[in-house]
Amino acid sequence: MIEIKGISKSYEGKSVLKNISFSVKKGSCTAITGASGSGKTTLMRIIAGLEKPDEGQIVFSSDVKCTYVFQENRLLENKSVLENILAVAPDRERAMYFLERCRLSEDADKKAGKLSGGMKRRLAIARALSYGGDIYFLDEPLRELDEDTLREIAQLIKEEIEGKTALLITHDEFSLGYLSTCKISID
Repeated sequence: MIEIKGISKSYEGKSVLKNISFSVKKGSCTAITGASGSGKTTLMRIIAGLEKPDEGQIVFSSDVKCTYVFQENRLLENKSVLENILAVAPDRERAMYFLERCRLSEDADKKAGKLSGGMKRRLAIARALSYGGDIYFLDEPLRELDEDTLREIAQLIKEEIEGKTALLITHDEFSLGYLSTCKISID
């Protein structure tokens, strides 16, 4: 479903990615691994169309719906938890379903800026899952979550991406083993 062909990217003369090529099968969850600073997030942003490569191309159907869990939560801090989801996914019933699954339904009217780090992360995930999609871009989706919550949210993500295509960046061995079906290393 996604072809990555000869992607290279430099910043201020420093090469971050050099001639990266691989395929992502439709319906798989492919983990992109590598050391900190190896260009994983840059590569994912290029694949998602958020950045342009210096060389190479990304090929996938333009009629697919994509969703992204960014490394940063990117919340509307002055809006409520529910408003954060409704801003991108206007189906209130679906939004409430994911708030319930992410244990945030009781906080639906609370301002996002008042949430703890782990709660903000769960909101970012609930928002992305509420939006839905054919392709999921998941950049360290389970960071900031305690172990019990991590397993619960990982199960939810796994249910939602089943049969869909996903790209996952993670340093977490649990996420790598539990969510991904194959692994690409860009060290």
